[in-house]
Amino acid sequence: MRRNLIRLQKKMGKLYIPSILLLTSIILFSIMYSAVKPKALDIELFQVAEETIRANATVEDTEKTKANKETVATTVSPVYTYNADLKDIQTSEIEILFATLDETIQEANKIYEADLKEARKKASEDNSSVSSQQLSEVKVAELADDELLRLFKEKLNNLDDSTTAFIEQFPDWAILDLLAADEASLTSMKESIVSVVSEFMSQPIKSEELNEVKLEANNNLDYSDLDSDMQRVAGLIVDNAIVENNSYNEIATEQEIEEAMANVQPSLILQGQVIIQEGHVVDSNNMHQLELLGLLDNNSSRQALYGLIVLIFTQALLLFYLGKTRKENRIEHGRQITFYSIIMVISLLLMKGLQLIQNADVEYIGFLYPAALVTILLTSFGGRRFGILANGFTAAFSIFIFSPDSGTSFSIILVLFYLLSGMMGTMITRTKITNQFWSSFIWVTVFNALFISSFILYLNIHLWSQQVFLMVIYALSSGIISYFMAVLLSPYVEVIFSENAVLTLTELSNPNNPLLKELLTKAPGTYHHSLMVANLSANAVGAIGGDSLFARVACYYHDVGKLRHSLFFIENLPPGMENPHNLLTPFESKEIIFGHVSEGVKMLEKAKLPQSIIDICAQHHGTTLMKFFYVVAKEKDDTVAESDFRYPGPNPQTKEAAVINIADSAEAAVRAMSHPTKETIENFVHNLINGRITDGQFNECSISLQELKIVEKSICEGLNGTFHSRIEYPTLKKNDQLSVKE
Repeated sequence: MRRNLIRLQKKMGKLYIPSILLLTSIILFSIMYSAVKPKALDIELFQVAEETIRANATVEDTEKTKANKETVATTVSPVYTYNADLKDIQTSEIEILFATLDETIQEANKIYEADLKEARKKASEDNSSVSSQQLSEVKVAELADDELLRLFKEKLNNLDDSTTAFIEQFPDWAILDLLAADEASLTSMKESIVSVVSEFMSQPIKSEELNEVKLEANNNLDYSDLDSDMQRVAGLIVDNAIVENNSYNEIATEQEIEEAMANVQPSLILQGQVIIQEGHVVDSNNMHQLELLGLLDNNSSRQALYGLIVLIFTQALLLFYLGKTRKENRIEHGRQITFYSIIMVISLLLMKGLQLIQNADVEYIGFLYPAALVTILLTSFGGRRFGILANGFTAAFSIFIFSPDSGTSFSIILVLFYLLSGMMGTMITRTKITNQFWSSFIWVTVFNALFISSFILYLNIHLWSQQVFLMVIYALSSGIISYFMAVLLSPYVEVIFSENAVLTLTELSNPNNPLLKELLTKAPGTYHHSLMVANLSANAVGAIGGDSLFARVACYYHDVGKLRHSLFFIENLPPGMENPHNLLTPFESKEIIFGHVSEGVKMLEKAKLPQSIIDICAQHHGTTLMKFFYVVAKEKDDTVAESDFRYPGPNPQTKEAAVINIADSAEAAVRAMSHPTKETIENFVHNLINGRITDGQFNECSISLQELKIVEKSICEGLNGTFHSRIEYPTLKKNDQLSVKE
C-alpha cells in the first residue's frame, strides 16, 4: 500500500496534496451539510403560530444594547495624563542653554585674546623699539553682536532637535543680553530659573491653566536678586520652559468609555428560549426576535453554512501551509495529509452516527466518541502538530454536528470534552503505543473521568442520577475505546508510514520468503551465518535502544548477494572441496567478494524490499579493507594500492548498520577459529571495534563510544554462548579401556 501511495504521489506531482485536500473538504462538507442546511420559517405578523418556535442560537439585541451603552458613555469623565518627566526635560534644556552660552563666551574670549596677541605682535614687528608698556596699551575691538550670535548659533548645531527648537524661540536681543552678562549673573539667573521651573513643573498643569501658572512663576522671579534687565530675560525663559504637562488623554478616555460600555450587560435572546408559543398571535416583538435569529431571512440563515465552508477551507489551507513552512519532503508530507484526511473523515462519520443515535432519544451518547483516538494515531505517525490540528478541528466540527439539536449548554460541554480528551492523546510520545501502556492509558481514561466530573458539577446535575451515570460511563468508555483501538490499528497504520513496520518485517522474516528459501537451498552456510549474525545484532541493537526486529530481519538479507557465486564463500564449500580462490588472482577474488554487496543490493531492489534493508546490505562492510587478498596481492606486487582492496561502501549510516557491521565480521572470524575461548573472543571483538573506530567506519552514524561498549559486551556474550569450548566425552572401547572422543 505504501509503495502504491508513493507511486500515485509521484505520478500526480504537485497536484496530489491539493487534490486530496479538495476531496477531503468535499466529503467533510457532505457529512455536515444536513446540520447547517438553510431553513426559513413561513410566518406572518398578527397570524396565529402553528408551531412553537424556539431560539436556534443565543443572539444579542444589538440595538437595545447599543442604546444602553451610549447612555453609559456620556457619564464617563475625561482622563488626563500627567507627564512628570517634562520637569526634568525642561530644566535640562535650561541647563543646556546656559552651558551653550558659557561655551560661546569662552570661545569669544579666546578669539579676542588671539586678536590682541596678533595685534601686539604686529606692533612689535613694525617698531622694534616699542616698549612693553606700549605693547600692553595696544587694544583690539571686541566681537560684534552679529559675530557673537553666529558663534552661539554654531553651537546649536551640536544639540538635539528638541533643545535647538527650545533655544531658537528666544529673540537675538535676549541671547545678546545673556552673552553680555558676567559669569556670576548668569549663574544666579540659571539657579533662579531652574528653581522656579522645577517648582511649578512639579505640579500638574492643564492647557487652560498654563497662562495663569506662567504669570505666577514670573511673579516669583521678583523675589530673586536679578536686576530688571536680567529679570526680563529670565521671565522670557520661564515662559517658554513652563509647558502643559497634564494633557487630555484621548486614548485613555476612549478606553474608559469602552470599559464602561463593555460592562453593560447585553440584551440576549437565549438559545432554546420560546419565541412564539403554538396558538399565540405573532406580534412585532416576536418578528423582531425572529429576524435577529435569522429565521426570517434566507441569507442570514445561511451564515452557519458559510461558517462551515470557511472552517473547512481554513483546515485545508493550514494543512497545505504546514508543509510549506517546514520545507518537508513532498512525498512524506503528502502521506501525512492522506492519513490525516482518512482519519478525519472516519472520525466525523462516527461522530455523525452518534449524533443520529442521540437524536433517537439516547441521551449523552455523544460522549462515547473516542476523541483521543484521532490524536493518538496522528501524533504517533504524523507528528504532534497534526494531532493538535486534528484535535482543534474535530472539536470545532462537533459544534456543527451536535449544536442544532442539543442546545448551547450541552454543545459547549461536548466541545470542551472533545477538546480536552483529544488533547490527552497528543501527550503520548512518538514511540510504540504498546511500549507506553500505563502512561497512555492514564492520559485517555483517568483524565477523561476528571474532565467529565468537572462538567457535571458545572451543569449542577444531581450526582446520583442516571444522567451522571451515563455521562461518566460514556466518557470512560471513550478513553478506553480510544486506547485499545489505537493499539489495534497501529500496526496497520504503521505500514503506510514506515518501511520498517512490524507487519512488514514479520512478513519478511518468514523463512518461506523466496529469497530466504533460495538462500537456504543454494547457500546454506551463508543462511546459517545470517541467522547467527541476526541473533547477535538483534540483542546488541536492543541493548542500546535500537530497532532489534529491523536489525534481525536486515541480517537475514544482508548477504543474499552471495547467491550469485555461493561456492566462492568459505561457509558454503562442501567438505573436501578445494577453495576456488586458489585458482584466481587476488584481484579476481576481490571482485567476486565485492560483488556480493552490489549484487545483493540489485537483488533486494528487484524483490522490492524496503530501502532500509537495502541500505544495510550496501553498508554492512562499509569501506573496510579486504586484508587477506590485499596481503596476497601486495606480496606479488608492492605497488598495489590499499584503496583497490577496500569495499565500496558507504560506511554505516545508522546504529543498526554499525552493529551489523561489527557482528558480521565477529561471527565469521570467531567461527573460523579452531578453539575459541572467552578471552580470545573478547580480545578479538575489542580489537575489531577499535580497528573500525580508528579506520573511521562509524564517523557517519550516531553511535557513541558508550553504546559501542554495550554492543561489544553483548556480542561477546552471544559468541561465547555459541562458540564455547566443547568438553571431550570418554567412550569405552571393546577392550574395556577408556578412550576419549569429542
